[in-house]
Amino acid sequence: MTFAPPRRWMPSAVVAAALAACGGAPPPPPPPPPLAPREVVEVARFQAFDGDALVAVVHQLEIRDPSGPVALYRIVDPRGRWLGHASANGRFSRRVPFRDEEEDLGVLAMARGVATLAGAAAPVRLQPVASDAAAAPAAARR
Repeated sequence: MTFAPPRRWMPSAVVAAALAACGGAPPPPPPPPPLAPREVVEVARFQAFDGDALVAVVHQLEIRDPSGPVALYRIVDPRGRWLGHASANGRFSRRVPFRDEEEDLGVLAMARGVATLAGAAAPVRLQPVASDAAAAPAAARR
């Protein structure tokens, strides 16, 4: 003689199991695709002077990548036109109009690289600029 539970208990057991499964936390969102846009924030800003003349502005940026933040610098002239970029390792590149690729200038010290991009004869003097990004606490940026 085999024992079989009454049929009226089967549907309620299935419903209880389904409710228990749905009550858990939702699964984490999938990671973004490799070429998906990333958030970019300004961390600091510096003015570059050749003597008393303002020749460039350096924006220290941070790309918020899932594998970790990536630092880079965008160098612009006093009118806001892009001159080029620098990596965290000091590799400079000059922006070339109407071309996809930038001209590689090599690894330079920050003052020398900014001077090269700005067309200054000697290394420039960099001064930090108070900005909203620099005033925000580091914890709020992370």
